[in-house]
Amino acid sequence: ALPTRGHGIAVHPKTARGVVFARRPGTFAMVLDTMTGTLLQRIEAAPARHFYGHGTFEAQGRLLFAGENDYAAGRGALGIYDSGAGYRRIGEVPSHGVGPHDLHLMPDSKTIVVANGGIRTHPDYGRAKLNLQSMAPGLAYLEAASGRLLEAARLPQALHKLSIRHLDVNARGRVAIAMQYEGDRRDRVPLLGLHERGGEIRLLEAPDPIARRMRHYTGSVAFDASGAFLAVSSPRGHLVTLWDAERAAYLGHIEAVDASGLAPSGRGGGFLVSGGDGSIQEIEAREGTARLLARADGELHWDNHLDRAG
Repeated sequence: ALPTRGHGIAVHPKTARGVVFARRPGTFAMVLDTMTGTLLQRIEAAPARHFYGHGTFEAQGRLLFAGENDYAAGRGALGIYDSGAGYRRIGEVPSHGVGPHDLHLMPDSKTIVVANGGIRTHPDYGRAKLNLQSMAPGLAYLEAASGRLLEAARLPQALHKLSIRHLDVNARGRVAIAMQYEGDRRDRVPLLGLHERGGEIRLLEAPDPIARRMRHYTGSVAFDASGAFLAVSSPRGHLVTLWDAERAAYLGHIEAVDASGLAPSGRGGGFLVSGGDGSIQEIEAREGTARLLARADGELHWDNHLDRAG
């Protein structure tokens, strides 16, 4: 049980521990045993901060970085928590943007990539979006040890209302970004991108009928175990799109009610997707097939994200 809805999970790289973050603009994070589900500790957000729903551990698991809103200043921050000292908050670094929703440790174990969604919010206004005309979403690559900005990547100005929300990173350091559009509902915009350091963000477009079904909104993004395939969930469209990440090519889609959580299945080309109807499906990207693995009873409905523990 959680006080309110959770969102994303940071899985400890060395132990059976995970940290569940409150859905924005929540102020709690819960440490749990990922094998038993036992809640072990509650972390409270610092004064004048709230969590954005995601975090990541550094490679050894001692430090936890959490996306946070410094809402008085209207800027993003990464709070730093010491897991060896009861998850005491020991400092913060700037996210070098507004709205740091998702963040991942890069394969070099020294760099953190942050999705700065660009949307300013304030808890006095709930989930209202306060700066849609001046949004500036982007990726920021930070040195984990110091918080120093190493590289930034932005979308074209014409797409400044395309909020970068979620990330995944494959073993070679390629970053996939999944986005949500805050512009005119009649616009047709890409919702998926790829980035490699030193280059520009490459945008990938779904066929028009599929793009219309997605309704400007993605839920999660994941690479498969090989890093060659991508899946992107669309809860509003009740589907998951499948992509060849090497060729940046659309492969097809599968139907999934209120599709949101995604994770690699462990096999090349394979994914797991959780649906709001309580279903778990296994997807095969190369064949474009899906099979039902399980369905929860009618009282349980899967929410935003899915991750691998242990």
